[in-house]
Amino acid sequence: MKFISVLSALVALQQHAHTDAFNQQLGRITLPSARTQMRLSATQGNPVIDFFSSLQAPAPVSGRSGTDEVQRRILGSQENLMLPRQYGPNPDVTFPQMNHVSCAILSATPSEQVLRNAIDQVMQAHPLLQCTIEGDGEPEERIDLFQMVRKGEPNPCTFVSKPGTFSSKDVVNIVDVNGSDRSALDASWQVAFNRDLDDGSWCSVETTPLWKVELHRLKGARNGPCALLFSFNHAISDQSSASKLTDQIISLMAEIDQRGIVRNRPKKQQIPLSVEESVLGKQRTFQDVKAGDFSPKTIQYVAGKALEETKSPVILPDGFKQGGGVVGALATISGKAAGGDDDSSAGRKSVIEFRSLSKEASSALIEKCRENGVSVTNALSAALTLTSTDFVDNGKNSGKERNYKILQSLDMRRFGAALDQGQSVGCLAGSMDLMHGPLPDRSGENLRKNPSTKRLKQFWTLAKEGMQQTTSFIESDGPQNAVRVFDFAMTVSDMNNLVHLTAQSKDSQGRAYSAGFTN
Repeated sequence: MKFISVLSALVALQQHAHTDAFNQQLGRITLPSARTQMRLSATQGNPVIDFFSSLQAPAPVSGRSGTDEVQRRILGSQENLMLPRQYGPNPDVTFPQMNHVSCAILSATPSEQVLRNAIDQVMQAHPLLQCTIEGDGEPEERIDLFQMVRKGEPNPCTFVSKPGTFSSKDVVNIVDVNGSDRSALDASWQVAFNRDLDDGSWCSVETTPLWKVELHRLKGARNGPCALLFSFNHAISDQSSASKLTDQIISLMAEIDQRGIVRNRPKKQQIPLSVEESVLGKQRTFQDVKAGDFSPKTIQYVAGKALEETKSPVILPDGFKQGGGVVGALATISGKAAGGDDDSSAGRKSVIEFRSLSKEASSALIEKCRENGVSVTNALSAALTLTSTDFVDNGKNSGKERNYKILQSLDMRRFGAALDQGQSVGCLAGSMDLMHGPLPDRSGENLRKNPSTKRLKQFWTLAKEGMQQTTSFIESDGPQNAVRVFDFAMTVSDMNNLVHLTAQSKDSQGRAYSAGFTN
């Protein structure tokens, strides 16, 4: 995570601000952007609860309305990838769920009953918090030699939300931490965060809730800080939803603690739209219109993706075979891992470094971004890219220049038809690629050691490139075409098996990008 130091050197040079900082979730970087403060009653010593939300300001709690009926919706393509949809021809292999983990640190510890009451309220409001999955997603038949092309789907994976199926008893776990200071608390929730990032065995999508929450509290300081650790099957949550949910829970806990009751219960919601429906419009998915919505811009988008690969962006450090090219792609499509199976793939684990960004450093960074006409997200993409150059030579100091492909995540609610308004918990995450380079090896390290005018200019040039590429992507209907092409691919093929084969591959080592990030 050395790219943190790139920003640190930059901020220190310009503003003399101390940086000790960043939160990591999902193996990617999240820079907090909104702060919510609530006060508990005198029974808790009137402390302040500080929650740092990564994407979204506090959500208001609405009046009671809605329905108590069973709700159902077939999963969209993105949700099927995250769940994930399984692969019948290989019944001995179970694809692991994609996990989304988020944590909020509170400066005061609520009572267990107050927390459970608040959790019960949000579970009644958001259908996907008490849903299970019905259907196996198997096609009517697979029509190609390699068993990868699908036809029909008589029993699709389906969200089924029955009010009263689950309650806080099914999702809340209390973790009593030995100790009385913040360091003991942090050690506890950070271990659990790392565990849940890789291990989704706590969830059985057919029989259990697709999320859980742990309250980590100090045995020696019950009125001291605590941590709320949320773990989701990624099919039902993205960071915007997790932030909204956390804000609602904190608001409810404050109201319950102060008044003993909830006067304004969260409004009962419908199952949110899939990202495909939100971006493309209702009944505009590939299942509905086939290739009818494909346009010259769609073809241009696909051609642009192919052009990216001609730049040969670096994916693995020196010493590894760099991908499989066309031969590797053909091997994967034929149902084999490019380069053969990597026996060590099952042993891969996420490695996390947790940091916090000070208010002073955050303010200094925002000010410098404004001066240079970019966003904090653009600065993060530049920092991440420069840091990638520090590792690619694998310690050999080869002095090469290389191209980099960076995955930048997006909140897809903002694009296309933009039908989903973020009222309920769901997954509408997406992404785009940023292409940077050629860049000399160890550019980030050199910037940190000597933040000269020339090197700082390179940093801000990269940030501006990221901004320009993002703007061009949006203005050319990139989000709509990205969703449309992915929806097509998931509908007609077993993309989940392609992901599995890539993860097993000796050639790719499970990687498709130089690096990736989210803000």
